[in-house]
Amino acid sequence: MRQETKQDILAADDIGTRYDQASKRIWRNREILAPLLKYSLEELADESVESIMKLIDADSIDEGVAVSDLPATVVQMNQEVGSTTDKVITFDLRFVVKNPKLSKGNILVVLHIDLEFQNEYRPTLKDGRSYPIIKRGIYYAAREISEQLGNITDTTNYDDLEKVVGIWIVNDNIPKEMQGTATRYYFTKEDFIGETDEPEAEYDLMEIVMIRRGKDVDMTKPLFDYLESVYRADIEKIEKYTPIEGNADLKKEVSEMPGMSSVIYNDGMQQGIQQGIQQGIQQGMQQGIQQGMQRIIINLVIAGKITLDDAAEQLDSNSDEIQKLIDASKEETSNSDESDNT
Repeated sequence: MRQETKQDILAADDIGTRYDQASKRIWRNREILAPLLKYSLEELADESVESIMKLIDADSIDEGVAVSDLPATVVQMNQEVGSTTDKVITFDLRFVVKNPKLSKGNILVVLHIDLEFQNEYRPTLKDGRSYPIIKRGIYYAAREISEQLGNITDTTNYDDLEKVVGIWIVNDNIPKEMQGTATRYYFTKEDFIGETDEPEAEYDLMEIVMIRRGKDVDMTKPLFDYLESVYRADIEKIEKYTPIEGNADLKKEVSEMPGMSSVIYNDGMQQGIQQGIQQGIQQGMQQGIQQGMQRIIINLVIAGKITLDDAAEQLDSNSDEIQKLIDASKEETSNSDESDNT
């Protein structure tokens, strides 16, 4: 691989990492989480945003302790889960929420929420194979259920298991016919001989919510309209869904994290200028700047840090042209790798 290509990828990864970190900081706030939970979870659909904010807790609550009024920021729980035999996986953001439908009196029942952000509906592995993101979601949820019990012994009480919900927000690279859709996957029972009256809470322990954004999205749906306002850092619209006007720190965080395209533009421009200075010696300053910025943005797309639409917006192009640039970059890298191996 060419040295300048390696530098581009490293720069793209750095920009994407900083955006991911900024985004997760925003999502750690109760005010930002509450509308998402309201529009995604059946258990909270009838609750007000203000009520949901009070139901969100940062810690694993046990022994029937009541939920108190919580600080505005949700502290990220231990995000890495692993054992001597299991692969370590990293959750984007985890927290627990009181389940108002099952919590009665001093009995507290919580939902374990895993919030994940993706830019690929079928992520591609290094060897070229791809996989459906729903399978990864199921695996993550299963691992989180397993984590609740720790080491299994002959005294393990499986009745201690609490429901796990994985909410996956996929932003781009989604089949056209699936864009602007949201699906719940969950356990249900089917009596195929006789009939039983079994409490749903005893088997309804795992659910995956798959939210597919993309370009063809119906913004009359509150869930998609709200997500768009968050990703575009539209404070005025966010305030229509959740009370952030009294949280000066949160408003400052949002204002400092512009929409994705602006973040990529500013960082990409800076990286592009640096690369352009080097190229400008041979090709002319302006051409070098444009090419440097283009490489940064294309590698951000390849790394899954930004969407095709965002790249097209910053390069004043369209998704088809961006895809051609991506294919050309991958081919150039592949040819360079083959040359290095000869």
